[in-house]
Amino acid sequence: MATTQKTESALLSKVWNIANVLSAAGVGFTDYITQLTYILFLKMDDEKESMGLKSYLPEGCKWKDLSSLSGDDLVEKYEEILKELSKCDGLIGTIFTKATNKLYRPVMLKKVIDMVDEDNWYMMEGDLKGAIYEKILEKNGQDKKSGAGQYFTPRALISAIVDVVDPKITETVADPCCGTAGFLLAAYEHMKPQSKDVEKQKFLKNNALYGADNTDLVVTLASMNLYLHDIGVKKSPIVYQDSLIDTSDKMYQVVLTNPPFGTRPQGSVDVSSNRPEFIKTSDNQVNFLQHIMSIVKTGGRVGVVMPDSVLTDGGSTAKVREKLLKDYNLHTILRLPTGIFYANGVKTNVLFFEKGEPTKDIWVYDYRTGVKHTLATKPMTREHLQDFVDCYCVGHMDGRKETYDAETDPNGRWRRFTAEEVSKREDLNFKWIDFTEEDDRTVAEILDEMQEEAKNILYSIKVINNRFGLLVDKDYSESENFTAIYSISELQMQLSDNLTTLKSKLIDAAIQGKLTEQLPEDGTAEELYQQIQEEKQKLIKEGKIKKQKPLPEISDDEIPFDIPANWKWVHLGELFEHNTGKALKTSDQNGQLLEYITTSNLYWDHFVLRDLKKMYFKESEIDKCTVKKGDLLICEGGDIGRSAIWPFENEMLIQNHIHRLRSYGNFICVRFYYYGMWLYKHTGKINGVGIGLQGLSSKRLHSLVVPLPPLAEQKRIVQKLDEILPICERKIK
Repeated sequence: MATTQKTESALLSKVWNIANVLSAAGVGFTDYITQLTYILFLKMDDEKESMGLKSYLPEGCKWKDLSSLSGDDLVEKYEEILKELSKCDGLIGTIFTKATNKLYRPVMLKKVIDMVDEDNWYMMEGDLKGAIYEKILEKNGQDKKSGAGQYFTPRALISAIVDVVDPKITETVADPCCGTAGFLLAAYEHMKPQSKDVEKQKFLKNNALYGADNTDLVVTLASMNLYLHDIGVKKSPIVYQDSLIDTSDKMYQVVLTNPPFGTRPQGSVDVSSNRPEFIKTSDNQVNFLQHIMSIVKTGGRVGVVMPDSVLTDGGSTAKVREKLLKDYNLHTILRLPTGIFYANGVKTNVLFFEKGEPTKDIWVYDYRTGVKHTLATKPMTREHLQDFVDCYCVGHMDGRKETYDAETDPNGRWRRFTAEEVSKREDLNFKWIDFTEEDDRTVAEILDEMQEEAKNILYSIKVINNRFGLLVDKDYSESENFTAIYSISELQMQLSDNLTTLKSKLIDAAIQGKLTEQLPEDGTAEELYQQIQEEKQKLIKEGKIKKQKPLPEISDDEIPFDIPANWKWVHLGELFEHNTGKALKTSDQNGQLLEYITTSNLYWDHFVLRDLKKMYFKESEIDKCTVKKGDLLICEGGDIGRSAIWPFENEMLIQNHIHRLRSYGNFICVRFYYYGMWLYKHTGKINGVGIGLQGLSSKRLHSLVVPLPPLAEQKRIVQKLDEILPICERKIK
């Protein structure tokens, strides 16, 4: 029995040491933390009973029945206890939801039990034991192999969200996909100091919080997390439930959550069959947004993490967005950087809205552009978000003041978009900051850095191999062992960044004429330009295309870089016949019912042609909406500027958010301008202005200033890029 009480750091050290031993024996950290949860609960129940307090565990399922055993008897008894406790009601049943043993080797199970037995846990202050458990969960979230990070939202972000939503001690707070209960715990800690009234405190502990998750492991961890903070001691606020098929009428005053993204797992119950009132979609995040909208009370407040797609996608997502703006006041958006979640590269936002009034102005805080965080070396802290919290003006939102100013501070991070501006937009992907910095490294210097990063990755792999006894060499220190696990992901991110920079440099060099030779036999771009214009005039006379309004002369200010003497600067609209597709009109049922593609089918350099929709096309509409092999298609909405060349013999129809560019005759290598669009989209290098708030209208697309090389050189440039770029990455994304 325990006789001493260790400090937080000492207990954490003990937990890590046991984790390392078990890991070496093949027990993952997630399995370890789950078993530690079960064993801790049994131990604390025993400590309560020794103090004269009532135990709610059935006889034969207590610490005393387990701790004195060893060998196979220990494993058998442990498994028997888990099976019985998983059948219990209330808190016990919740913590032991679908409990199974993962510590099959008696010596490993005994080691964990002995470690727990050395200390008093129940009498430890709630803040201390809770803090220890939170750190254990955070460590568990870093276990990428197990995928546990999907259940863990950075505590710095949670703290900032809770601070601005400001739940009150008399309010109910829900998280319908609660993970390890980080939001609920932060809300509790925020509300607890607000009043010393006994009844309010009782309500807070027993009735204010509600969480749900459809993963038994998570329900166990979340319930234990709250229990160790003395919340829900008799009945856990956490339930094992799939919130998306929940049809209860429970509603809450505050909802705080970070739902899972992507599509529902295979075999899951179809959401639309249980929730016919939802706009039908297969996207988890959009369904969760609808669920959240349905469970918040009128006047209630929401803080929810959502991916960019919720703000940009068309179809059913756009319909949900329209409903959100109509019936809810989406007053604030926080744009988040990548590198703060355990899933790399996810672009997310926090949406803050209230139920009961339509959206008017939207305030946006851009904490993404120019911001870089990594989980190991530069994690996001609460201090990083303090400026956003200050700008939010909790309790006096009418006192908000922009830090953005078009003249004095165009890169101010806090900006108001008026109701009029919002109403004119097709999406809510607000961008205005431009921190474009010229990377002055040469291609050779980037390759040198990448080679060094690759060497460091190989070194880290060797250290980790050594850590698990796979190599004979044991000359690595514990600090190297510990650091190596994190360094690989960091190095991979650096390598990925350099690959993207390298692609940009190569395409940049190609578009400027620095990747290929200029040969006299190629002729000049001026000669090619005249041929294109002659072909254009011929098509106009034949009535195959309409005459266009002349574009203005290109000024020196519009030219972003020097090009070879035999090239020419032109407007993109002078090189291609241009059309957009048909706008979706559900009331229009004249013509033929035909399949069409939208921006959701168009990816960089390829198409995904599944779940195609149909609408009615009149005979007079079909030609201008038809895509033929070799046409360049460009997104007007969604991921603005994303481009691909139609590669199929079969023709297809397009919706109005796609631009179709078709060359006049065979005087253009269309793929050269696909690469030009990639450069424009990612760096703004073609005409010096990136694609921003205005979107890519037909007028703007026509007026893009682009270089025109001789046709033979266009083809050589494309051939070289097509050879080099796949070595960097399979596809440009």
